[in-house]
Amino acid sequence: MELTRSQPQYGYALAGIQQDELSNLAEHHYLVTFTAWQLASQVKKAGAKIDIQKVLEFCLIHDLGELFGGDIAMPYARANPKAKIHAKAFEEENQRFLSKFFGNQSDYFKELGREILNAKSDECIIAKIADYIEVTHYKQYVKVFSKFDTDLVKPKLMEMIGKMKDPIAKRELNKFIKSWTVNISKKDIPEILYENAEK
Repeated sequence: MELTRSQPQYGYALAGIQQDELSNLAEHHYLVTFTAWQLASQVKKAGAKIDIQKVLEFCLIHDLGELFGGDIAMPYARANPKAKIHAKAFEEENQRFLSKFFGNQSDYFKELGREILNAKSDECIIAKIADYIEVTHYKQYVKVFSKFDTDLVKPKLMEMIGKMKDPIAKRELNKFIKSWTVNISKKDIPEILYENAEK
């Protein structure tokens, strides 16, 4: 797992992010997990039947297969769907290889990997939503964010939410994403911190 610190997310290069600003897999996994924990906690608090531990497990392993390559940017994946199919197959093979290092949890790791690549359960969908949110927040953090980013990601997020089974989770995430896509570009981190500082 320590190798994730050194694996840059080179898919960001197509978004105009320079090499010295590329995120790495460890940072990405942490931030996705944190975001998903908050999303899952909120929908569960509203009454949704969500297994938060499962959401967190999906987040912790969701891109581990990219440790050996396979990270492609969303715009490229849309422009070349065949490349996305190959990248997904490559990532699945890498996860299968990595499962050997999980001892008696090898089969469980493989199953988690298969599930997150297909993202059909509500827990997987929350993890994937957090993934898209983190990528978009990172672009904002390194100041390459544009309206194009939310125009690209919002339909994908709404499509994922539409596939959710739990009606409460679906309703709450639908409201959240609509608000998030409108408000994400309105303030930078220093403004948010200043507004929330004790006066």
